[in-house]
Order: sequence, then C-alpha cells, then structure tokens
Amino acid sequence: MDSWPVQRRFPRYRTDLPITVRNRLEQDFEGHCNVIAEGGLSVTLPEAIAVGSVVLLQFVVPTHPTPLRVWAVVRYLIGLQHGLEFTSITEGERLSIRQFCNELTLQSISGAQTGSR
Repeated sequence: MDSWPVQRRFPRYRTDLPITVRNRLEQDFEGHCNVIAEGGLSVTLPEAIAVGSVVLLQFVVPTHPTPLRVWAVVRYLIGLQHGLEFTSITEGERLSIRQFCNELTLQSISGAQTGSR
C-alpha cells in the first residue's frame, strides 16, 4: 500500500508561546503553543478538551499590536496535545500570524500534528 504525502493549506512552524484557552464553560486553561500556522496551532494544556469543542484562544505574537483573541475548534487530541483550527480570524490577524511565521523555523511534521490542513 502506497502512502501519499499530506497536502496542507499552510506550512507549520515551531514556536514557543504561552496561550490561554477558554472553553464554553468559561474555564481558562494556561497552555503552551509549540507549533503555529496561518490556519491553526498545536497547544499543550493541563487538561484534555474534547475533539469538536469550540474554544477561545488568547495569545500574543510580536507582529500584532494587541493580544490575539481567536475562536478555534479542537481537531485532534493526543494525550494533552491539542490541534486547534482557527474558525474566526480577521485578515489583519492572519497577516500578523503569517509575518510571525516568516520569522520562525519551518516544522516538518506528520499530518496529525497541527490544527488545520
């Protein structure tokens, strides 16, 4: 059986960002983002949040003048590592993330390791 390479919409980049994730019950979880892309990110949290859950993210990238507050959906969960896909992001926020990513090291990782394809 042949395997095909995973085609992604956005390249992934290694990073090291603190992040706050708020669930629908308005519980905040302090986490750590280690991979980011224009379409989402990967974050380690102290507790698991179910796949399909909608969460509010708050994090800072140096290329954006204010903290980003972006809605996302949990796309995968491996242990406490969550793949989150942005669901509401403005073009200005996306541009700031793109500019930030351009300053980072491209990450070569398998298909299940980040928030969006």
